[in-house]
Amino acid sequence: MNTGGHILTSFNEDLSLLKEKTILVGTNSLNNLDNAITGLLSRDVEICSKTVMAKDNDEGLEAEVDKLGLSIITRYRPMATDLRMVIASMKIASNLERISGHALSIAKRTRKMLKHEEPEAIDNIQALYQISRKSIESSLQSYADADRDLAQHVLDNEKSISKTYKKTSKLYTKLLEKNDGHERDYLDLVFITRYIEHVASIAITIAEDVIFTYPVFDAENFQNSETEEE
Repeated sequence: MNTGGHILTSFNEDLSLLKEKTILVGTNSLNNLDNAITGLLSRDVEICSKTVMAKDNDEGLEAEVDKLGLSIITRYRPMATDLRMVIASMKIASNLERISGHALSIAKRTRKMLKHEEPEAIDNIQALYQISRKSIESSLQSYADADRDLAQHVLDNEKSISKTYKKTSKLYTKLLEKNDGHERDYLDLVFITRYIEHVASIAITIAEDVIFTYPVFDAENFQNSETEEE
C-alpha cells in the first residue's frame, strides 16, 4: 500500500513499534507473574528470584513506551483517532508494568514462606490465579487485535473473579485464626491473594481502555491517518 510519503511511513512505523513494545511489557509481566506463582506452588526459591531480577528490565521497557508515545504526540500531532491509541498504549503499558510489581511482592513473600514447612491449602490459590491470569491475557489480546468484543468479555467476567477472590481470601483468613503455627504463612497468603486480585483489576482497566479506544479506531484509519510533522 502506498503510504503517501516519508512522514506517513515513519508515523505508521512508530505506531506499530509503540504497540509492539506495549505488548512486550504485557508478555514480560505475565512471565513474571507465572514465575512468582510457580515458585510459590513448587516451593522453588530460584524461580521466585527470576521475578525479583526481572523487575528492573520491565520498568525500563515501560519507560521506553512512555518516551515513544510522547515523541509521537509532539512529532506528528496525531488526530483524535490515533491520539486515543497512543494515549491508551501509554496507559496500558503503565498498568501492565504494575503486574510485575505485584509479582515481585508475591515472590518476596514466597521466599519468606519457603523458610517454613508448607502450610495447609496452599493449592487453593490456583483457581484465583488461573482466572485472573486468563483475564489479563484476554485484555492484552483485545488490545493487540483491536477486539472490542473480547475486551467486553473481560468486563463481563468481573463478578466471577470477585466471587473467586472472596472465597479464597475467606479460606486463608479462617486458617489464620486456627493458631496452628502457620499464622505468618496464612497472613502472607492473604496478601498474595490480594495481589492476584489486583492483577484482575488491572485487566478490567485495560479492557475499559480498549473499549474506549477501538470503536473509533480501525486498520484503515491506522494506515491512512493524516499527520503533520513539527
